[in-house]
Amino acid sequence: MDRPLSAVSLTIGVVLGVAVGIAYAVARRAWKDYKVTKASLTGLRSGALGLVRVAFTRGGLVILLCLAAMGWAAVGKS
Repeated sequence: MDRPLSAVSLTIGVVLGVAVGIAYAVARRAWKDYKVTKASLTGLRSGALGLVRVAFTRGGLVILLCLAAMGWAAVGKS
């Protein structure tokens, strides 16, 4: 009677061990990827803010030009 119970226990232990080992390996890889991404994010963030600054500057210039054109057109119609 001891052998079947030991075989079942061994099988359950191996299956659980493999599942936990795979989960642990995935978690370690995810943690490593997170650390690498977090470290590279500083440069990406400053680059993105630079692009946003350029976009707002150009958009502001376009708006100012449109307002100036509207004012010029309003004065010229009178």
